[in-house]
Amino acid sequence: MIKLPKEVNRILKALEGAGEEAFAAGECVRDSLVGESPFGWDVLTSAGLDKLKELFPDGKVISEKYGILRMEYIEEIYDKDGEFEGEEGLIIDVAAYRSGTTIESQLERKDFTIDAIADSLGRIADPFGGREDIRKKLVRTLRDPDPLFQKKPVKMMQAIRYAAQFGFDLHKSVYDAICANYRKLEESDVNQLREEFTLTISAPHAGKGLSMIMDTGILNTILGDDVVRRLTRREKSDLTVLCQNIDKTQQVEDRRLGLFYACMDKKRALPSIEKLGFEGDTCQHLKDAVTDMAKLYFTAQKAELKKFIYQRGWDRYNYLASLEKAQRIVFDYYSDTKIKSRMYLLDEIRTYREPIFEEELAIDGNDLMEAGICKSPEDAAKMLSMLVEEMHVHPRKNTRKDLLELAKKYKRFKFLTWTRGTHWLH
Repeated sequence: MIKLPKEVNRILKALEGAGEEAFAAGECVRDSLVGESPFGWDVLTSAGLDKLKELFPDGKVISEKYGILRMEYIEEIYDKDGEFEGEEGLIIDVAAYRSGTTIESQLERKDFTIDAIADSLGRIADPFGGREDIRKKLVRTLRDPDPLFQKKPVKMMQAIRYAAQFGFDLHKSVYDAICANYRKLEESDVNQLREEFTLTISAPHAGKGLSMIMDTGILNTILGDDVVRRLTRREKSDLTVLCQNIDKTQQVEDRRLGLFYACMDKKRALPSIEKLGFEGDTCQHLKDAVTDMAKLYFTAQKAELKKFIYQRGWDRYNYLASLEKAQRIVFDYYSDTKIKSRMYLLDEIRTYREPIFEEELAIDGNDLMEAGICKSPEDAAKMLSMLVEEMHVHPRKNTRKDLLELAKKYKRFKFLTWTRGTHWLH
């Protein structure tokens, strides 16, 4: 028995009062049974779409084909200063039965027993023992998993994702079927595979899920056969330690993915990142994780740190800095002194407003062109890039007078442009 939200109860009562069968069903019931508070709820009913529109005129039809009506009970949340913080409430989708006339016929369409549970005003429909599997903390399929995984290979990843999400174990039949069929995952849509892997690694029990990925052979699908075959002893050890300790880190997708790929040499990690088709900021962050972490670790001088940030931008730097802290947690690295030292340098940079980027210089491109030093915006941009590198070393020269004089020298003497940003020994 679960306590249904009052909005869901109101919908169920309205449908039953109209002589229709109606149940809250699927993931929302499962999540409630494991102690979570679902944001989205699904109600299945014998009522057709016309009846639903009649009973709930404020609902929005989101599918004429499948007879689905959506009702939103959303409130915006503001802090004491009137700033928007987010939303809370429920989204409820009410759907007509797809086939058959009973709730049991609808639950038969599910793949996992823990998803095949329905609840209606104190009446439970659980024809496949899903509640017992939740009690036993088991991921089990309604029927023989072997043909299911052959027909829908991505369901193997979904089973592991459920284990990582809830801390469940795989039923022996499910585990054996994954070991026998994991090669079929190569036939799955790469976007689905990437999404399931990302959800697994960012789940509360990601270590369990990663261990299952390694034990069942799915790691070959994630990384590629050639990469797995060439993994060194150190890389395998790091992956094992990651499985043991990843749950100690925050559930941030890009950061946990970075922890995973940073276990490998860039020669193996970069092709694996491309294999799953990561895009945008995530792709850049993961590439940085495998190519730039060592560079950041050995960035000890203030000028070096400024140049590191300048070349990548604040977002990429902040990602690497947070990843470094997560690695310290997972692998028990003694990098605390280096992290604190870098934070001290950043505090100095901010306190004294030392420039890192061109826009923080005391002049801009227009100043260079008005002074006759540069003839075009393109020339001015190149000059500003040279000037900002010099300011990384000599931030006190960030004045209009000094910068213009330095730009004139760069214009006259090319040797100075080659040696900008250099510390000379006295």
